[in-house]
Amino acid sequence: MDWKEALKSPWAIAALLLFGTNGGRKLLKSASKEVVRAGLVVSDKVKEIVAEVKEEADDLVAEVQAERKSQEKQISAKGN
Repeated sequence: MDWKEALKSPWAIAALLLFGTNGGRKLLKSASKEVVRAGLVVSDKVKEIVAEVKEEADDLVAEVQAERKSQEKQISAKGN
């Protein structure tokens, strides 16, 4: 396909309308803002989830450390 044929394609016409007209650029900017807003919402939610998982993992580690310390005390008490 040469460039003359490519310019006749529906995609080329749509691109020309979007980028070549003031209204098209406004529409594209508006759509781009919505994509960015959605990305920020997803990013915030992922941060929340990661914080919750980290907190649960920290709690789990603390619990295992406490159990381990308790077991070590029991073993040393039996040895005495």
